[in-house]
Amino acid sequence: ATNMSPPGQSQDQRISIASLNDMSHDDFVEAVSPVFEYAPWIASNAWEARPFKDVGVLHDGMVQALKDADRGKQIQFLRGHSDIQVTPEAIDAMTPDLRQEHISAGFDKLSSAQHKRIEHLLSAYRRRFGFPFIAALRGRNAAEILAMAEQHLGNDSTDMELYFAFSEVAKITRVSIDKMVI
Repeated sequence: ATNMSPPGQSQDQRISIASLNDMSHDDFVEAVSPVFEYAPWIASNAWEARPFKDVGVLHDGMVQALKDADRGKQIQFLRGHSDIQVTPEAIDAMTPDLRQEHISAGFDKLSSAQHKRIEHLLSAYRRRFGFPFIAALRGRNAAEILAMAEQHLGNDSTDMELYFAFSEVAKITRVSIDKMVI
């Protein structure tokens, strides 16, 4: 069963927090694991904290399940994500929501030199920390993302980068869960 509303379907088709609270473990994991798409174990671990008062508490519980995991599992989760895509071909191949975020940030208008610079920074970040640079694009432009990548590449602490990555994952997943659950 999918909980994402098909195009043209109203937001009222979202699943209620009360329904989630009443679900079996397996049904709950199936319902909310798309929020953290590379890790159904996050939904599984969050299930223990039921009942959830509201969507915010559910989301906080899922983020906490990620933060409470061992370092290897956290890095494996982050490695499941791809680098920020900046080429026109990559942007064209995205889901409509993701494509719109990239276009809103201006990634579709970058010069060849800017593409190369961002790709170089993202590759250097991955080599340095062992996982991709993850940034929520909503409300930011390509120049801000570039500056963030440069700044974070200069960081010496993997712990600080994990904290940053988790805070960005939390921003991204909050948007997703708000589309799915009421």
